[in-house]
Amino acid sequence: MSPEVERLKELIDNSDNIVFFGGAGVSTESNIPDFRSENGIYNAVNKYGYPPETMLSHSFFVSHPEIFFEYLRTTLIYPEAKPNYAHIGLAELEKQGKLKA
Repeated sequence: MSPEVERLKELIDNSDNIVFFGGAGVSTESNIPDFRSENGIYNAVNKYGYPPETMLSHSFFVSHPEIFFEYLRTTLIYPEAKPNYAHIGLAELEKQGKLKA
């Protein structure tokens, strides 16, 4: 184990107030596209003509329910996705009471 990894392990072992800052790469390992990829949520503007912030609003849901649900089904639901090592590790830290956010 490298000295850096040993130091990280020591910090984690001795901490009970960990905050995880992650990015899209965590979920791409589970075959969930990142926000800006071809299949990501920001592709909505190209496909639907609206940005995702608009499409996921209550007012858009009320005025365009068919488009809202199509976008939801095709962009935000991944039934085959499974937790990867990062998810499992974070869940373990949470279970240990170490991960706070």
